[in-house]
Amino acid sequence: MLPLLGPLCALVAGILASPYLDPHAVWICLPLAILLAFARPWGLLLTFFLLGSGVRSLEPAVPPDPGDVAVRLIGKLAKAPEWRGLGVYLDVELQTVDAQPYRGHARLTEFLEDSDLKGMFDALDLGSGDRVEILVKLHRPSVYRDPGVFNFRRYLERQKIYWTGTIRSPRLIRVISRGFRGLRGLDLVRRWVYQRVARPFDGDTEMQGLIMGMDLGRKYGLSPHIERAFQAGGLYHLVVVSGFNLAIVAGLTFWVVRRLPLGRRTRLIVVLLTAMTYASLVEGGAPVERAVWMVGFVVIGKLLDRGHAAGNAIAGTAIVLLLKDPTSLEDSGFLMTFAAVLAVVGMGMPAVKWGLGWLDEALRDFNDADRDGRLPVRAADWRVTRRLWCELYGLPTWVVTLPWRVGLALAEIAVISLTVEMAFLVFMVESFHRLSPISPLLNVPAGIVATVVTPLGLATIFMPAPLAHLAGLVATGLLRGLLVVVDWGLRIPGATMRAPSVPLWLWGLYGLSVLGLAWSIRERRLGVFVGGVVAVVSLQTVVARADFSPAPPKQVTLTFLDVGQGDSTFIEFPDGKRMLIDGGGVAAGRFLDLRDESTFSIGENVVSPYLFSRRIRRIDTLVLTHAHIDHLEGLLAVIENFEVGELWLGRNPMNAAYRELIRRALEKQIPIRWLTKGMVVPPFTVLHPPANWKPRKGGENDDSLVLLLDTGKETALLTGDIERAIPAPAWVDVLKVPHHGSKGVKLSVRSRIRVISVGANNPFGHPDASTLPAWRTDQLGAITVMLKGEN
Repeated sequence: MLPLLGPLCALVAGILASPYLDPHAVWICLPLAILLAFARPWGLLLTFFLLGSGVRSLEPAVPPDPGDVAVRLIGKLAKAPEWRGLGVYLDVELQTVDAQPYRGHARLTEFLEDSDLKGMFDALDLGSGDRVEILVKLHRPSVYRDPGVFNFRRYLERQKIYWTGTIRSPRLIRVISRGFRGLRGLDLVRRWVYQRVARPFDGDTEMQGLIMGMDLGRKYGLSPHIERAFQAGGLYHLVVVSGFNLAIVAGLTFWVVRRLPLGRRTRLIVVLLTAMTYASLVEGGAPVERAVWMVGFVVIGKLLDRGHAAGNAIAGTAIVLLLKDPTSLEDSGFLMTFAAVLAVVGMGMPAVKWGLGWLDEALRDFNDADRDGRLPVRAADWRVTRRLWCELYGLPTWVVTLPWRVGLALAEIAVISLTVEMAFLVFMVESFHRLSPISPLLNVPAGIVATVVTPLGLATIFMPAPLAHLAGLVATGLLRGLLVVVDWGLRIPGATMRAPSVPLWLWGLYGLSVLGLAWSIRERRLGVFVGGVVAVVSLQTVVARADFSPAPPKQVTLTFLDVGQGDSTFIEFPDGKRMLIDGGGVAAGRFLDLRDESTFSIGENVVSPYLFSRRIRRIDTLVLTHAHIDHLEGLLAVIENFEVGELWLGRNPMNAAYRELIRRALEKQIPIRWLTKGMVVPPFTVLHPPANWKPRKGGENDDSLVLLLDTGKETALLTGDIERAIPAPAWVDVLKVPHHGSKGVKLSVRSRIRVISVGANNPFGHPDASTLPAWRTDQLGAITVMLKGEN
């Protein structure tokens, strides 16, 4: 029985329906529904429906924008400053802005690459609860506004973080009062814990970053290589603190307390307190909070002698978390957590019991011959024959049982990993556009290593230095071995692949197939199980390989993508061909305020998600206008993620990034076409550079390929970053304004539509007033323009 399942479904329905209901009417009807619940069972469902709708309607509106000026804010630090590379993050709970009451949080950063600035900041000794006054310019969090791209602003708003900003100097921070001693004491404990865990790995920054992420959630120390490898292998949940890590801590604690002379209730309380303490020390955020609630429901149920039905623990946790934050339904991490738990409870554990339960029974109390008669014939015969074999050769029984116990544990991990990956498929494709068929296999050694390394790393907190160093060597060896296994696994063809979004109807079929498979496992229907496996694998193959790309447009369509301070233009033709001119670049990333940039890539995180969300697998032509990183870097990811027909290049200096682009193109056998002025590749005419053009240092903008697109009725001039005057039409219908609207551009062309690709809050002053009016990507996001053709 799952008495909480109905209320949970009603709560979710209410949250989803909230935008369509009058909040006042909802709150008026809620007391009546509560009274009705005492008389009619369906009244309880109505109560939760109205409660979900009402709570969702309470989400606060974003406070008014203070304007593009420096303000004097007063607020309280929500937590101690967080160091990220060269800078530090401050999360401030706002109280006033320029003496006016304000609410919400601001996430501020200060770059302290200068030792003097760092010394001044350290002297402030900031901690949780400190009340501070800061002079800073606040902005709404920047976001890449392209369809399919992760909405960073909404992500922060769900945490009530409405503003970001950069503090120019520690002198602009003044401490008004210190926070509660208990909060500052917790800061000191955390700092001590971080130092103790990091201590055995001094000198090995790669392993130190990995262990700090795995044990304490401080993922920003992860090297890009490790982070990308674990993402590709479907193991990312292991390198940032998640529910899995907390389950290891709670499980190990339970194993220890069972061997202590403690009462049952005391043991459960110790497990719960350990889980809560661990959660308070790490930076796991919402995933750890969800895991703590689940542990709490199970423990409290046992303490009250109410049992611990897994389904009710899951439903109860979901109800509490959704009442606390109804916007969690927008969070793929929230949905993935519960999908994983449901997969384990609904499929993984029943499958293990069905296929391997007899072996588990046979291994339990192996030397107790009295149990043989109470076991199924298969298990009893297995026990008897192996005990006789041990007696025959005079061997202890563990010689037989140990290999089988290890094999059983590995098989259980593999089965559960398979079921979790089956449930994750929807989220992995739609949220991350990635498939990792090898993930269930890699999760077996990875899960074992994490189960050993997590408690071992935490144990170094209390170890003397020599013993901690030894533990660090053991952990390093295990992690290095895991990295080798992951690297080997990812070299297998098809081990990891990128996948665009698929139609909704396909996910409906997949969901029904998974549910049918789960039913067959619970009911132990072999025929239905085989059919379910075939259906699930077939649909997974369709998701991985089928082409659901959109139908060609009736007119030539240009989409100027929002890639911040960079350029990327996607063009679709009526004949079905697709072209991408430039791919933005890493330089644009720094204008996304306060995002951890360790593996952030415009090509991977902005351009590719847009194309994937359009269900696109193939780009017929890639074009690089010139070898500046804000145009080039994104193309490196596009070449890896999509089928590419051809690469167009002009004349560029052989810098490192340009060499890498050419290397990857040659490695993937992508034909390269070198363009010069006067060449015609219908419907394009090349206007620059000339055949005798020689790139010069400091003048890379003028290396830009300039292309005139002529549909027969309308034209578009695509200019890259060219600044010099070149022969060009006096009039075009669409002009991509060169160099982000820079003042130094000398190209003078009149047009009906002018588009500027530019980054919000960029420090260059782009666009210059002389290039306006124009449509701007920093204001409008992705801009789509259609050109009339001859047909």
